[in-house]
Amino acid sequence: MIRVGVQADYMKKGLIAMNNIKISSKGIEKALRKFDYLQAIAEYIWNGFDAEATAVDITLHKNILDGVDQIIIADNGYGIKLKDLEGKFTPFYESEKAVDPDKRGRTTSAMHGKNGIGRLTFHHFASEAIWQTTYEDGLLLKNTYKIHIQAKQLDAYHVTKPDLTDKDRGTTVTFNNIIKEFVVEDFLAFLSREFGWFLELHADKPYTIRIDGEPLDYASLIAEKETFTFAHTMSQTKFRITYIRWEDRMNHEYSKLYFIDSKLKEQHKQPTTFNNKGDSFYHSVYIQSKLFDQFDFSSEDLSGQQSFTFGASRKSDAFQYLLDELGTFISEKRQPYLRKLSDAVIKEFAEAKAFPAFTGDPEAANRRDELEAAIRELCHAEPKVFARLNPEQKKVLAHLIHAVGEEERQWLMAAL
Repeated sequence: MIRVGVQADYMKKGLIAMNNIKISSKGIEKALRKFDYLQAIAEYIWNGFDAEATAVDITLHKNILDGVDQIIIADNGYGIKLKDLEGKFTPFYESEKAVDPDKRGRTTSAMHGKNGIGRLTFHHFASEAIWQTTYEDGLLLKNTYKIHIQAKQLDAYHVTKPDLTDKDRGTTVTFNNIIKEFVVEDFLAFLSREFGWFLELHADKPYTIRIDGEPLDYASLIAEKETFTFAHTMSQTKFRITYIRWEDRMNHEYSKLYFIDSKLKEQHKQPTTFNNKGDSFYHSVYIQSKLFDQFDFSSEDLSGQQSFTFGASRKSDAFQYLLDELGTFISEKRQPYLRKLSDAVIKEFAEAKAFPAFTGDPEAANRRDELEAAIRELCHAEPKVFARLNPEQKKVLAHLIHAVGEEERQWLMAAL
């Protein structure tokens, strides 16, 4: 229940409406508990891109002690129309089930967020959020108004009367009274892992994120970048490929293929066949082709049956050729990492004294070499098997691999 004194105070500030969100303020906090303050801030940047912004500007205001006490995030998106306000803020969740930022997968990168998520995460780092949004309302008319939400009262928002304006469309969110110790270096590193892949997806467009006027520099996160073209001979379909290997894993984006049409619009994305293999091989592949102008990504049928689509589909020869070529290319790029990983595994097993004792055996050196070769082979087949093993588990696994014969090892690799 809202106190009368608080409501009267908002009326004095020119606020004309006050609406309640479906669950309590404590329920909202509980539902958003998996967001840390860095991910919470990132949600407001995603909201801008969800609104078709091409530029997001972040301003960090510092106090006399050089601490950040106010954050302003401004975008040039289409704003929040007053008639859409209730739909953007009110339908949050009818329960307190936790929202996990790592489990919101989509088949494209458009509309990253969901209504009600990003707009309320500010309670992790600020005591108040104020939106000023400007949107087009009919021919050449633009309206602007403000939305206020207090961190202690997340289940209610307060809206000012809209006014006509000549300002450019977009939304600016001001976060007052920053309650988290804000380390700028950590923030920039986080933004690089959060948005590096997305900015590369739109590298041929004027997309930018600026912090205090400076573009986000994520170049140090790019370990390797290669751009090339090839064509499917039979159909003369051309593909422009940009491959990036990242020094570190992206925050909530796995290694993926991004399919882009001739107008530079992303049509689909999917994990690569080497995604999340446990070998720290983080990569993104961007594929631009006219083939994707009219393409049916929804069909998984590869049987050759007739598909009632206007364009190509997954079963087309050109698309299968593309996947085969990319699979070979990425596999070749991955090999150095598998060798590096298997070297590290052998070293860890030796340090843990996990290998059997071969002393007294005239063939000891050969047996040790055979065991190491078998471990390397298994490591290449399934790196995750060797991840996070304790010393005892390493010893058991090494002895098991040593005990089984070549035929059993081949069966084990096939099973993995």
